[in-house]
Amino acid sequence: MNIPVEMPSGKIINLARFIALLPDSELTNTSYQLILEGYPNPINLELSDAQILKKILELYQSKAASDGQTVWNKSKQLEKNQRAIELLGKQIEQYRNIPESESLARRELFESFKQTMDSQRSDGQKLYS
Repeated sequence: MNIPVEMPSGKIINLARFIALLPDSELTNTSYQLILEGYPNPINLELSDAQILKKILELYQSKAASDGQTVWNKSKQLEKNQRAIELLGKQIEQYRNIPESESLARRELFESFKQTMDSQRSDGQKLYS
């Protein structure tokens, strides 16, 4: 999702790539550095640009909160995933209790699969050998 924003200085910034806004010096707070994902260097912003950017980010956060999108909460996520966690636990327990003969058969099948995959690929493109 692109979120292009034009700053008072004329710079257009894609907020979807926003990582951080840092004061250039902690003493004056008259210029800032904007760090964007995928951009090798910080972008220097004037104070007016930084103030507008802060307001836009605050509005974006309040809109997300009013839409029901809140900050990720680990305990709520775990509650939400309880059913999947139970199913995964049962599956792990099943795999631990597989008879040795079935385990050996699966291992042989996987070895056969690896050989078949690598035989279909050119040198330098092998996955398993």
